Amino acid sequence: MKLPFHADQIGSLIRPAALAGTQAKADKGEATADELLEVQRWTIGDIVQKQQAHGVRALTSGEFDRKYYFSGFFEKLGGFREVSPVPWDLTRLSAPPIAALKKAGRQYMMAAVCEGKIRYETSPYLDNWRLLRDAVPKDQWAECKFTMPPPCYFHLRLAPGKCYSRDVYADDDAFFADLAAAYRKELRTLYDEGLRNVQIDDPTLAYFCSDDMLQGLREDGVDPDQLFETYLKAHNDCIANRPADMHVGLHVCRGNFSKSMHFSEGSYEKIAERFFTTLDYDTFFLEYDSPRAGGFEPLRFLPRGKNVVLGVVTTKDPALEDAEDMKAKVREAARIIAAGQDRSVEEAMGSIGVSPQCGFASVSVGADGMDEDKMFDKLKLVKDVAKELWPGEA
Repeated sequence: MKLPFHADQIGSLIRPAALAGTQAKADKGEATADELLEVQRWTIGDIVQKQQAHGVRALTSGEFDRKYYFSGFFEKLGGFREVSPVPWDLTRLSAPPIAALKKAGRQYMMAAVCEGKIRYETSPYLDNWRLLRDAVPKDQWAECKFTMPPPCYFHLRLAPGKCYSRDVYADDDAFFADLAAAYRKELRTLYDEGLRNVQIDDPTLAYFCSDDMLQGLREDGVDPDQLFETYLKAHNDCIANRPADMHVGLHVCRGNFSKSMHFSEGSYEKIAERFFTTLDYDTFFLEYDSPRAGGFEPLRFLPRGKNVVLGVVTTKDPALEDAEDMKAKVREAARIIAAGQDRSVEEAMGSIGVSPQCGFASVSVGADGMDEDKMFDKLKLVKDVAKELWPGEA
């Protein structure tokens, strides 16, 4: 599928004070769900207008419709129970985000535990999508991107045997089969309501680049290779049989928690061949803003017909990157992709885009020193570089 935008963004944006304040009140029972919804509605409308004024695409809700980038889906499916905060004995301590938070003396904030057979009774995200969709004219719906969490999100972060009840599902295959069916129904529901561009956000897969996590899994009695294959299959099953004109992207990073805390390091080399050649996504959004992600060599495995968006602008530091350095990185990546695909660099450039490496406020809190103006400066830089690299196309 053709790359929708050579200049893109990941999704979450800096929360305005009115939204953050109302969310805090709602958490304490001092604001109703309807009051929070109304603030979400007008702040989404406002941020969409600002994106349009700045020429930013894809248009997103900034994830103002949810508290965290991963919330709002699992806990609204039948069979799941929300747990907040999450006790340590429920977590997998070898999972990078859990290990990092425990070391920092902070608790993991929310999980959804499967205690019954998974049921798709009503759409978890339809109202969320409508908040974004209804903020633009119908002829601009295709410029909107909607984000969702990955199927393996809580499976990795919860301790072995804690993600779902063994009285309900005998094994991972049975659990993920029903979960994938729910994803497919959700994608069809959202498609029927006008959504054409979906992005699944999954730092989980990048954690398999981390030697520390791989060793921790082995100590838990878990085969990392087998678990990685399970997750790849779950991803493919979730997006199987989607409409031909629905673009589905996968965003992979190494964590972008409160104050831009990251959770793991390591090149994509460990996972690249299986990752690129197995997954059925149209576009891969990859973190490439720091040495912790390694070099571009793993991109040699990107197949023809797939796209990659390089996250060469960081959301973790308000300082602007050097545009010439960004262009040099893209051209280096294009040479590697072209060699791997046995095609010209010019042809390879057609399947590449640029973006920030992650959202600006994935769990509602952005990086120190980052504000809305600096955020749009970053997004303008992405757009300006894309205009130079892809004249008339960005």
